[in-house]
Amino acid sequence: MPTSLNSLRETWRNVEPRGQLTLVISFLLVAVTGYFLWSYATKPSYTAVQTNLNPADTNRVTQALASAGVTYKVVNGGTEVDVLSSQQSKAQVALASKGVGPGNHASLADMSSLGLGATDFQQRVAFQRGLEGDVASQIEGIDGVTAAQVQLVLPQDTLFQDQASAARASVLLTDNGTLTSSTVAGIAHMVSSSVQGLDPTDVTITDNLGQLLWPAGGVGAGGTVGATAKLAQQQAYDAQMAADINAMLARTLGPNRAEARVNAQLDLDQVTNDSVSYDGKSVPLTVQKDDEKLAGSGAGASGVAGTGSNIPPVYQNGGGAGGSGSNYTHQSGTTTYGANKVISHQTVAPGAVEKQSVALLFDSSIKPPAVTAIKNTVAGMVGLDPSRGDQITTASVPFTKVPDAAAASQGPLGMSLSIIDMAKYAVGGIASAIFLFLVRRNLKRREGEARHPEPTWLREISGHMPIAALEPGMTDRVPPELVQQRQSVQRQAEEIVQKQPEHVAMQVQQWMNE
Repeated sequence: MPTSLNSLRETWRNVEPRGQLTLVISFLLVAVTGYFLWSYATKPSYTAVQTNLNPADTNRVTQALASAGVTYKVVNGGTEVDVLSSQQSKAQVALASKGVGPGNHASLADMSSLGLGATDFQQRVAFQRGLEGDVASQIEGIDGVTAAQVQLVLPQDTLFQDQASAARASVLLTDNGTLTSSTVAGIAHMVSSSVQGLDPTDVTITDNLGQLLWPAGGVGAGGTVGATAKLAQQQAYDAQMAADINAMLARTLGPNRAEARVNAQLDLDQVTNDSVSYDGKSVPLTVQKDDEKLAGSGAGASGVAGTGSNIPPVYQNGGGAGGSGSNYTHQSGTTTYGANKVISHQTVAPGAVEKQSVALLFDSSIKPPAVTAIKNTVAGMVGLDPSRGDQITTASVPFTKVPDAAAASQGPLGMSLSIIDMAKYAVGGIASAIFLFLVRRNLKRREGEARHPEPTWLREISGHMPIAALEPGMTDRVPPELVQQRQSVQRQAEEIVQKQPEHVAMQVQQWMNE
């Protein structure tokens, strides 16, 4: 062990001061890097267990986790609760047992826990809470809805129908901002279908910001559309048509060489048409006929007035000859006619285009023939109908050359970079350039220096000496002090060779290379 320490000390002494400073800095950098790696590796990992919470739910979730001994932290302004990754399963069980957080609602299945002694009021309350929980769970299954709360007003059964009240529902949604008007309308109809006697117009839907989504934002009674929904649907139609046209322009002319805008007026009112038409043909409705027939035989010649004439001929002797028979026929009838009538009932769905206008803006570099061809293509693409007032206009102006922001923000591998990422790459590049510059300058400086400092004895040996002093027989001519000095230098050289043979060998090799 002492030998190793001595060797290390000797090596440290033989290193130049500049090299010693480099070793110290390198050791400190390695120590700091290791510390940060160790801190990152030993840092506890957290996983989100509940997100998009309101403050009341956050309080209940944290209390349930604390009672179960789960380590947690509240982030994102109190709307998210994270737990240790190793305790995620335990946290889920604790929240489910307490029935807190989104997705934990009462259910109609809970009514099975009611005892036989439950009153009618308790059963009604349990039924209403279970129905509200089941409807809320159904709404949370829709994509885009993170949490839902449902409140129902169920009417009481009455003896007279005119005294009964209507069912109502209130829905509070927490969404991620992707809900469309059609989705909100679907939620309203789903709620109305789940509750007996509930009309969709009696359902009120609001979001977590208090904005009314239904019925003001959607279709109301009778198929009418609110002003807000009508404007939103017209804007959606305009944006979709403009996007299709711009995609076609970009593929044919190239990017940033043409632009399209569409302005349409839509008929969003549902209309029901009832019509009655007559074709002029008479149709018999009722027919009544009366047919009367009478048939009789002729009478004989009358006798003398008196009793004899009243005796039938068969009993008379020599009565008169018989007369000819008679027939009577009478026909009559009544017919009631009606006109041929056609009754039609037609419901016109909303969404028809009443009028639309298309504006096309081209770069001045686009030739007029190409502008005309694209104008005709766009007219057929949008279904332009001049008879209803549709029009398409074109204009050519020089476009400002806008650099491609996507290409400018891409890294060396084509990946999109943010401003922070670009700053990181810039700092890294500058630091690398400075490091390479310092290394190159240090190497150039070391090229002109000896690998080891020149010892004193070498400088004395390389001193000038007359040639005559080296000839035989000229030793006595050398001054005694010079002889002693040479002997002393020789002894020092021998000691250095014995103590540091490797350094001497390297110096000799350097001289030979030079």
